[in-house]
Amino acid sequence: MRALMRTLVNVYLVGLFTEVGVENIPRSGPLLICPNHSATLDPPLVPAFVPRDDTWSMAKSEFFRNPLIAFIYRSYHSFPVVRHTADRAALKRTFDLLKAGHAVIIYPEGTRVESGVLAQPEPGAGFVAQKAGCPVLPVGLTGTRECLPKGARWPRRTRVTITFGKPFVILTKRADGSRVRHDEASEAIMLAIAELLPPQQRGLFSDLETYRKKLEGVTRPV
Repeated sequence: MRALMRTLVNVYLVGLFTEVGVENIPRSGPLLICPNHSATLDPPLVPAFVPRDDTWSMAKSEFFRNPLIAFIYRSYHSFPVVRHTADRAALKRTFDLLKAGHAVIIYPEGTRVESGVLAQPEPGAGFVAQKAGCPVLPVGLTGTRECLPKGARWPRRTRVTITFGKPFVILTKRADGSRVRHDEASEAIMLAIAELLPPQQRGLFSDLETYRKKLEGVTRPV
């Protein structure tokens, strides 16, 4: 499925699709992959271009109600999560996969953001990153919303870029001993994503300097 998706993208968007920073992706070991999410195209696109066969994705539980659709998603290494809740089964699956050295894709905003710009994240991604203690890989997606707008039956030939940032670890405490909250951890992930996006797509995280100061000491590079 991943190979098919790569082929479709490279053929249909020939000359328009760009990958940046693939060399930043650790080829083994636990990894939390966190992209922005503004289009239906994002969930199949990201894992297709992560050069690891052990990459898994959280997907909304509604997709698993239809047996055929569920089969397709499971074939794509996806597992269900009940959005906007502390889904214990999904969290356990995530931690089990990371403990086994796999990569897991989580969208920090928790859902597709219709506006196409960054929104307030949920604390889940930050919680997972802190508890697992594994590297976080930020991913910036541009052009996917224009390529496959809501309600479109077929993608448009537009420029699409997937940018993989440098991995980092989120700390549980700052150097002064103060605790790093889960919401701060999630904001640190969003800041790293924002730094990969053009200004018009940064939304809530447009003021990079303010967030850098607020989140100083929350992360360290791998």
